[in-house]
Amino acid sequence: MTLVLHIIPYQHWVRAQEQGAYEPPSLKDEGFIHCSTPAQVVGVANALYHGQRDLVLLCIDADHVQAAIKYEDCYETGQEFPHIYGPLNLDAVVQVIPFAPEKDGNFQLPATLDEEKAVLRCDYPILEYDPARKALLEPSELLLPIDIPEHCVLCFFQDVITGLREEGRLTFVANLGSEIGDNPIYELNVDGKRLALCHPGVGAPLAATFLDDLIAFGCRKFIFCGGAGALDGGLGLGHIVIPATAVRDEGTSYHYLPPAREVAASPEAIAAIEKVLERDNVSYIVGKTWTTDAPYRETPAKIQRRRAEGCVTVEMEAAAFFAVAQFRGVIAGQILYCGDDVSSDTWDSRHWQQQTSVREKVFWLAAESCLEIG
Repeated sequence: MTLVLHIIPYQHWVRAQEQGAYEPPSLKDEGFIHCSTPAQVVGVANALYHGQRDLVLLCIDADHVQAAIKYEDCYETGQEFPHIYGPLNLDAVVQVIPFAPEKDGNFQLPATLDEEKAVLRCDYPILEYDPARKALLEPSELLLPIDIPEHCVLCFFQDVITGLREEGRLTFVANLGSEIGDNPIYELNVDGKRLALCHPGVGAPLAATFLDDLIAFGCRKFIFCGGAGALDGGLGLGHIVIPATAVRDEGTSYHYLPPAREVAASPEAIAAIEKVLERDNVSYIVGKTWTTDAPYRETPAKIQRRRAEGCVTVEMEAAAFFAVAQFRGVIAGQILYCGDDVSSDTWDSRHWQQQTSVREKVFWLAAESCLEIG
């Protein structure tokens, strides 16, 4: 594989995926797309993008680019740069790497690139992001749209869902299936408004799959509500946290978005949750959560590391939720209540799973917030 690189703002890459090809202004103005080799890209970045953030590197397999590639010295720099003379077909992009400058504004070659061999070092499969929009198993092709509310709450509190069902307040809509059995989707009437309700399962892979299924059915605006471990001992049992970002220490999100340390919730969802909490006089904080796949591997050293980078809670699904939502173009946010205390060397359960009244209140706040999203 012959590797060439292209520097691009992340949002431009998102737009290219929506359009199905990448055609920057230079293609119209100059007739080609500017690229670099791994040996050239740092110099280009420091000269043209010094201090600029939100950039990514498109790692392009030159052998799979459909348009012609010419190596030229168009500006008498003494170097010949690769130029793509036509739109870039997205299947030639083999990896997308976050490309942020150092504190002094200068760039360094990402560790996943080998400058001498001009190849990707794919030692870690989790970093081999594939930007293709269509997968072999595509939810929209496997599941037909149904009559379902566009607003949906994914609630981790099975006791709350069971209580609503036993009270006769829920109408069955459909089942989400997996090897653990059927997972029912319900509809709930809230002050004359339709709201879908479903348990998301536990863990990022299952929760992301259920979210993708709900999107295929027709839901578009999501609030997730659940509990989380408190990394800040000052956050009491039941304290409300709105995750603005999630540290991606799980695996699922890397199949939906390019590798990055964090992923953000939808601003519209955060605004709706804040509006409801303020209207109902509920105290809360907006913060960063740590999403992990391994609750039994929350070691003291890792906990301190996450606290140092600003995480106030730890859970298992937020990063995947936010990544799926961004990839599918839907709105998603989350309300967490602080449960067990993992802020010190000794775990304190605080009997968080027995806080029925708190869990019910969190659910209704989530329902109200979801319906607040326009």
